[in-house]
Amino acid sequence: MSLNMDAVYRIKSDNFVTRKVGDEMVLVPLVRSVADMTRVITLNETGATILELLDGETTLNMVATKLFEAFDVEMTVLQRDLESFMTEAIEKDIIEDVAL
Repeated sequence: MSLNMDAVYRIKSDNFVTRKVGDEMVLVPLVRSVADMTRVITLNETGATILELLDGETTLNMVATKLFEAFDVEMTVLQRDLESFMTEAIEKDIIEDVAL
């Protein structure tokens, strides 16, 4: 899957409740507005930072730039990892793209 780096995404707040715990983020899926504690997802600091940046206004290019500034990583590695994260988040119905 090749992502459009000018696209804007946001978390599907109707599907998940998020809580920041230290450097990690916990995502609790909602089923008919009730927390499904059997499918909790825990993100590390990098994943938490990505989700925080997916605010419905920031493009993926801007997300990549901010991650590059925050973490000691080569841009090619960062872009590959970001694409992998985004693909999985889309497949798990965690995020959605925002039509501008």
